[in-house]
Amino acid sequence: MTTCQSCGAPITWGITREGKRIPIDEMPSAKGNLLKMECENVRVASVVDPPGERWVSHFATCPQAKTWRRR
Repeated sequence: MTTCQSCGAPITWGITREGKRIPIDEMPSAKGNLLKMECENVRVASVVDPPGERWVSHFATCPQAKTWRRR
């Protein structure tokens, strides 16, 4: 776990299926669309639709997200 450099919220880093790093809010959310899974000791974030704990990308909740987002 680490903290967002902009807002100080606790986040964790995931890796998408495409191999890109993604900041994830530390606490699960009913509104989340990400599933945390362990795969060869790497935390992976995948878009899912099954029931269970889900997380939200910190880009969706950080007030300073536009500062950090890459295109």
